[in-house]
Amino acid sequence: MFKKGEYILYGTVGVCQVEGISKPDFSNNDKVYYSLVPKFDQDTTIYIPVDSPKVKMREIMTRQEAEQFILALPSVEGKQYANDKERPQVYRQVLESGDCVELASMIKEISRMEQSRKGKGRILSVREKDGAKAARRLLFGELAAALDIYPEEVPGYIEVRTGFPCQ
Repeated sequence: MFKKGEYILYGTVGVCQVEGISKPDFSNNDKVYYSLVPKFDQDTTIYIPVDSPKVKMREIMTRQEAEQFILALPSVEGKQYANDKERPQVYRQVLESGDCVELASMIKEISRMEQSRKGKGRILSVREKDGAKAARRLLFGELAAALDIYPEEVPGYIEVRTGFPCQ
């Protein structure tokens, strides 16, 4: 069980702070709920049962883990897909998992695809653009929370430390 004030990764929403743990007035059962406030969208409150198996919730990485992850980023390989039909399902699974290495791999692969297509005068599909945007939001949001910076500062932070461009 998470503690009040703790930051967690909540599904595809991203980093949220546990604002409270209680039985809310709107619930007509005895379930205990987390009230979560997204770190980078504080106008929203999310209520989720503490024991909900539907959405993945986990602790975010520590500052030290974030620093180590960033140093390892250049060695993360871009995800390869058996075919184009497999890609949307894999994107959804990666986003739902919240796994940082998988998110980084997905971002790298979509960036590689974008560069390859530019050379041929083609562009990414909306699905690919949206997938990359969602993966960056989740990954950069977690890194930003762990490093106590803003998500838009994360690509520059990564590039300074690794020389790896991460736009």
